[in-house]
Amino acid sequence: MFKNLIFIFVILFIAGLSGDLKAKCPDIENIKVTESYGIQICAMPKVDQKYLEHAKKVMDKLIDYNGDGLVDNQMAIDKVISTGSPYVVFSSGREENKFLDEFYSDEAFDYMDECEELKDEETCIALAEEKYGTWLAVFTNEMNLSGSGWDATIEEGLHLITHMGYAQAYPGIFGQHKDSEIAKFMDIARGGYFEDAQRRYPNGAYYTYDDRSCSYACQITEYTFWAITSLRGHHIDRAKEIRDEWRPNTPEKMREVDPALVVFLSKDEYGIHF
Repeated sequence: MFKNLIFIFVILFIAGLSGDLKAKCPDIENIKVTESYGIQICAMPKVDQKYLEHAKKVMDKLIDYNGDGLVDNQMAIDKVISTGSPYVVFSSGREENKFLDEFYSDEAFDYMDECEELKDEETCIALAEEKYGTWLAVFTNEMNLSGSGWDATIEEGLHLITHMGYAQAYPGIFGQHKDSEIAKFMDIARGGYFEDAQRRYPNGAYYTYDDRSCSYACQITEYTFWAITSLRGHHIDRAKEIRDEWRPNTPEKMREVDPALVVFLSKDEYGIHF
């Protein structure tokens, strides 16, 4: 879901009526809006309130994972807030299209056009997101409100935090570019540097994402998600389901397969608890 929302439709949902305004839930009649530690969460009018409440509950847990009532990494969350990048809940593709129609601006299009005359598309997307913000979304039919089993609400919420939070707060560490520390770990996990996702990876690779619509930056976001959620035990019963993309599905396997990555993610300064 992340790759489609961020990298395929990104030009449509970077927004702002002027350079001083940031992306935010658009002014749609009866849109539902709440917040999680300052991050805006919005649901389209036909989305049942229970899904908005669930999205907030999940985001609250992602931001304060150790449950001490404090933001785990204020610097990262402040970066998300500063761009106004929201988390969105849809119940249909039609709702997504309406959201897009209300969200983008001519200025954002102009910015991208001018940027791409001088720079490559991926660089321009990163600059536009930093300037105007972006958003992540989950559809209600992907959400699991039962409290057991996998819930895509976690994935999209974590993508927002790492993509617009950690990557912005620590560009040299979690930045979504070739020379960042997390990118180096990802390249080891894939058996080498590959700008595009591969159909086949070298023997021993444990991260084998093969969707070529996902850019290198997108691949980093997915890698970071898999690493953190595996250490948190979210995929213990999903080994067969996810093995085409990710191998170390448990905390024990993570420590066995890539202990250096675990040490890296465990640094107190990053506030990534598991």
